[in-house]
Amino acid sequence: MAVVFGMALAETASAQVPSIPRKAKTTTTTVQRNSEVAWGTQYDWLSTRYATYDDIRNYDRGQIRVLKNSIYARHGRKFKDANLRNYFSSQSWYRPRYNEVPPKQFNKYENANIAFLKKYE
Repeated sequence: MAVVFGMALAETASAQVPSIPRKAKTTTTTVQRNSEVAWGTQYDWLSTRYATYDDIRNYDRGQIRVLKNSIYARHGRKFKDANLRNYFSSQSWYRPRYNEVPPKQFNKYENANIAFLKKYE
């Protein structure tokens, strides 16, 4: 039986993607705000500063997966994975537009945070 988000596939139909608490902004950073990116979300901090181990140390792999994919979602990526698609579709700010988002669309924080979160996913 395959395992998804730490659960057997049979359990995923009723499983909910865990909620990620909003991080308090700890530094003032000026970031060029692309009008194509959804702002005003609990994931904005991933676009304005580098994520650290302290940010994610209490998160499970599923929560880290959501964090990483939130960067793509904020840029309008469409998700093939049903769990991610259902979770982000339930967010009022999510506007799926692209099958893939080119890496050049991400700012330096987003690129670094994607790479960082992949290590823990």
